[in-house]
Amino acid sequence: MLSPPIAEADLSLTPDLDELARRQLADYDARRPGLLFADPEFGLTVPEAYELQFKVASLRQLRGELVAGYKVGCVSPAVTGQLGMSQPLFGHIFATEVYRSDVSLDHNQFHHLAIEGEFAFRMAEDVPDAGWLAANAEHAVGAAFAVIELHNYCCRAPAGKRAQELIANNGMHGGIVLPEKEGQFRNAHELLDEKISVLRDGGVLGAATGRALPGGPLASLIFLAEQLRKIGKSLCRGEIVLAGSPLPLYLAGPCDRFEVSCDRVPGARCRIL
Repeated sequence: MLSPPIAEADLSLTPDLDELARRQLADYDARRPGLLFADPEFGLTVPEAYELQFKVASLRQLRGELVAGYKVGCVSPAVTGQLGMSQPLFGHIFATEVYRSDVSLDHNQFHHLAIEGEFAFRMAEDVPDAGWLAANAEHAVGAAFAVIELHNYCCRAPAGKRAQELIANNGMHGGIVLPEKEGQFRNAHELLDEKISVLRDGGVLGAATGRALPGGPLASLIFLAEQLRKIGKSLCRGEIVLAGSPLPLYLAGPCDRFEVSCDRVPGARCRIL
């Protein structure tokens, strides 16, 4: 099972984090995310890193950006080994960065663009807590499908501060590409044996099943519900949740065409310009 990344205590906000959030957002907008962590003397605790992430999310909401859902990251051995992580994390998805399949994306709008193929859910019900979700998953999940997650693939901090950096930087999230149609596949338990493949220009880069995620994609969803509960938040109907990638991140460049496909659930495609 996934272990919790944040404590039960409420996350308090501080003036220092207010200023750091403004700097974080300015750097993100300038496509140079996480410059704070280039300073070897800079450091945060894991709870402070989550506070900072939520402060940035609040600033984005204040300027009109809607939260479309959440992502769970650093779950599978393929990703934890690649990024040097030992714990999962979660971050925000914004409606301004949600695209549909066959979109063309300018690589200059990202910082070191990389992609992941992931299982994702569309919530059909509000989720009061993780226990309710575990008992009512088939009712809570409106659809399950595969997505392309877009990343600003940059790690500036030393290995000992990697978790705090990734959390504060919203898991390097830069957007998602959804299927053209999300379908009606709702049985999250069956995703354990669903194969997901990532292709570039028609060639398979990697393939794995939901079993590559500890406990499967549904365990990531339950983990997220529990983490949100600890800070007084919950999953809501209509929100998207990314369950984490069974496969590593793949660098993306101009002229690349990516596809994420599955056997039974819808997938997505994109082109990099």
